[in-house]
Amino acid sequence: SPPSPPAPPTPTTIALTLATLLLIGRATLLAEVPFHQLGLALGICGWLLCWLTRRDSSRVVWLRAGMGLMALGWIVSVTSDPPWQAIAVSLLGFWLLFDRMRTLPRSATLIALFLIGLQAYGLLWRVIPSNWRQQIITRAIDIAGNSGMPHTLIGIGVFPYLLLTLGMAMWLWRQQQSNLAKQTEIMALILGVSLTAISAVNPIVRSINLLVSAVALAWVVWKRPIVPSALSYATHLIIVIAICSSIDAVLPFLSDLVWARILLGIMALEWFGSVGSSYPVWRRSAWHIGLALAIISYLMLLFPLAEGGNPNLIWLVTPVMLTGLSRLRQFPDSRSAAWLSTVALCAQPLLLLSLNAWMISLAVATGLMLVNTHTLRHLAAAALTIGFALGFEATAIHQGFADRLTFDITLILLSINLWLLWLGHSWLNQSISDIRQLYARASNGWAIALCILTLLISTGYSLLLNWASYFFTPSRQLVLASGLTTGAIGFRLWQQPTNLGFYGFAWSVEILLIILVKLLGGSTEIVAIVNLALGLFSQIVGDLWVRRSGQDYRASWHIIPLIYAGLGFLLAHNTYTASTGLYTLAAALIGIGIGRRYPRLKPLTLLAVLLVSVAAYELLIYQLLQAEAGSPGDGVILLAGLAAAIAIADRLFSRWLLPYLHLTPIELNPIAHVHWAIGSLLSLLSLTLPFSSTGTILWISITSTLATYALATGRIPPSSPHPLTLPPPHPLTPSPETWTYLGILETLIVISYILYRSIPNPLVLTSWAGAIASLIATSMYLLPWNAWGWSIRPWRNSAGILPILVILLTSWTITLQSLLIAAAFYAWFANRIRQIRLSYFSVILLDWAVLRFLWQQGGLNLLWIGVVIGGSLLYVAQIDPALQTQSAREQRHGLRSLATGLICLTAFYQAEVEANSAAFIVGLIVFCLGIGLIFAGLLLKVRAFLYIGTATFIIRVLRLLWLFINTYSLLLWAIGIILGLIFIWVAATFEARRNQMNALMQYWTTELESWD
Repeated sequence: SPPSPPAPPTPTTIALTLATLLLIGRATLLAEVPFHQLGLALGICGWLLCWLTRRDSSRVVWLRAGMGLMALGWIVSVTSDPPWQAIAVSLLGFWLLFDRMRTLPRSATLIALFLIGLQAYGLLWRVIPSNWRQQIITRAIDIAGNSGMPHTLIGIGVFPYLLLTLGMAMWLWRQQQSNLAKQTEIMALILGVSLTAISAVNPIVRSINLLVSAVALAWVVWKRPIVPSALSYATHLIIVIAICSSIDAVLPFLSDLVWARILLGIMALEWFGSVGSSYPVWRRSAWHIGLALAIISYLMLLFPLAEGGNPNLIWLVTPVMLTGLSRLRQFPDSRSAAWLSTVALCAQPLLLLSLNAWMISLAVATGLMLVNTHTLRHLAAAALTIGFALGFEATAIHQGFADRLTFDITLILLSINLWLLWLGHSWLNQSISDIRQLYARASNGWAIALCILTLLISTGYSLLLNWASYFFTPSRQLVLASGLTTGAIGFRLWQQPTNLGFYGFAWSVEILLIILVKLLGGSTEIVAIVNLALGLFSQIVGDLWVRRSGQDYRASWHIIPLIYAGLGFLLAHNTYTASTGLYTLAAALIGIGIGRRYPRLKPLTLLAVLLVSVAAYELLIYQLLQAEAGSPGDGVILLAGLAAAIAIADRLFSRWLLPYLHLTPIELNPIAHVHWAIGSLLSLLSLTLPFSSTGTILWISITSTLATYALATGRIPPSSPHPLTLPPPHPLTPSPETWTYLGILETLIVISYILYRSIPNPLVLTSWAGAIASLIATSMYLLPWNAWGWSIRPWRNSAGILPILVILLTSWTITLQSLLIAAAFYAWFANRIRQIRLSYFSVILLDWAVLRFLWQQGGLNLLWIGVVIGGSLLYVAQIDPALQTQSAREQRHGLRSLATGLICLTAFYQAEVEANSAAFIVGLIVFCLGIGLIFAGLLLKVRAFLYIGTATFIIRVLRLLWLFINTYSLLLWAIGIILGLIFIWVAATFEARRNQMNALMQYWTTELESWD
């Protein structure tokens, strides 16, 4: 239920309060007391009101009034000096709040109690006489200096109140008020941090503040029933900070190196304390704070490096102590200490600037890592141990023999280290101890790293020997170093064969042989030969080893010979000589030997086979370049002949090549086809270049061979004993019919070239080319290709295309005889294959021949053109299969009307443009043409002929009448009378015989609808 509202004050209470206030005011006026001296009286009145109503919830208004009087009393008296009345009022308020705190503990009451107490404690400073205060400040300045004075003294002066606050927190803990106790501690913490911040300006005041803060926190940790880790860590950290601040206050000009040593000393004390402490929280804080001090000391040594570098060896204390802690049984984080010691040892060399310091550091690191490895039992620790030992060895050798160290000696020392590491690995690997096994693995890893480094350095030097031999010369020491490296890798391979080991051995052998060749004065070509020999040797050895042992091939046994072959190939092509092609062939043989091992390596085999072709071309091109100047076409056709020879050899010797190469016909045939394509392109290209007489014969022979290859590939015998004759199933491979087309095309090109070279006059050849093409096409059609194994369709299609193509190419010089022969061929061809539309070529060629003959005779005019075109259209309308159906009746009628109309129209035009007898003859022809079309239409029942003929006849008659009337104008009246009488007679007859005429008209209308 909601709280009940406060009861109103009784009249008696109001009267007493008013009376008290009137008496105080009256007394003040009578005694003439200053207003600021009434603070205590007001405070007492307010306190009485609060005290009398503190336990009566119905008197809240009077309680608030009393608090207001006390606040008013404090305000009017706080400005007086000394502020005794304000302090008294504050104590009265503190008394009331403390009493309320015991009966009704609340957070707001606690905060108010803390703030009233703090301001009351602050007023005590004004109680001290001013001269005493000045003396205190002067004395403090004499001791601590002017920095931040006098305000920094607050950091010490207010500290007793901080202790009272902590005492309050302890009292609350005993009263089992944990929440209020924690709140009190938080207020104390805020006050303490504020005091420390105020005193931070002055070193001495700051140090005193930190010291007393550390003591206070230690007392809290000792008295507190439950100590959290954060409080323990904070106390520990404040103690360390207080010590460092005190040292800085006493000795303010210490260098970074001295401070690093101090921090390392504190670190050592912390870690010793962490071992000896019986409190787990304190032990953990000491351990972690020690680590923080170690990091800070390292940074202080790292950035401002100490002069000379040797003093920075002091930081070795850190890894030494960490290693010692890791070996103590009572230390809980031994592995962490060992790992941190390892990290510290790795970071130590960054602090050193002299070789002696490095040597000492690496020696200590080696010893400590032996211990850490025993603790950690981890491969990384063992690897670092050996690495530090190698570093110590390197610095010691450089320190003692720096003036005698050369590049060759350095490589020899690296090679000796390889032997030592792998010998050590062999010895350590014989034990079953886990520590020795770790060291064995680490030794092997370091040996591999040093081996790669040695090989890289040697490779760089060997490249310089090859490309800058003027400045760099080989030595026997370098040969010794390479030999030791090769021997060390071989020793490791003998222990445990691995792909990486084989790669390293091959790499080292390559470097050794290059250095030996250069030492003996060999050239780059000798290096190429050596590489190719190594590739062939390694490939053969791998095959023999697998054949005898029955094991599988290692990946390195494929790649190493190829690398040797690639290097030999590249080095051999540094210059182009007569033997360059042989080197390419050797590289190709290595690739074939590798590719035939597994089916997945077939692409390598195919590439190597193509490389064989490249080798052949290199040999031929070199010989061509060395030959005396001749016709360029001869050289190109020789290259085409080489391609043809390779293509044919691939097909002829496939019975032996396929088992050796481990390929299928489908995989080998494309290589032959590619060479055929190259040869064909080169053959066509050579036609643009001049030939010698021998070159002409070569071109005919080689191109004929290429055509024969294409035709043979397109041939499909009924029963094929060999798989090469089967059609390839791959969709990208040309079909047999495509090969047949290509072979026919090349054969025709050869025949054309033979005719071109045989007939001296090119005009005769082009004039009769159509007739020759027709004869060849006839032969192509009639020969029994199907019985000979070819598909008949390519031959027939080629036969149909050849004459018209040749005629179009030679149209400017073709003779009438060629046109007529070609027209006859297409008529015969269309009849044989029952494709009537092919006869259109015959019609076109015949029209061409007729028009050309008329043009040559000078009789070509528009009439003949119309007759030729119209006749051709009538032929199309008569025989085209698409126009013979009943649905195409109107299209057929339209085409016939167009054709006959064109003929008649041109005839009309020609009759008008001719003169004299020619005009009469042409006009007579038009008249006869109209009558003939009418009779043709009636006889053949063709509407187009009847309509166009009737129209032509009528128009011609009317034209003649018009001309007659123009000539004899007096007869116009007689003709008009006669025509009028005729029209009257026709009308009378039609009227008298209407029914008969209608029947006749209906009959002809029905009859015409059935005509074509």
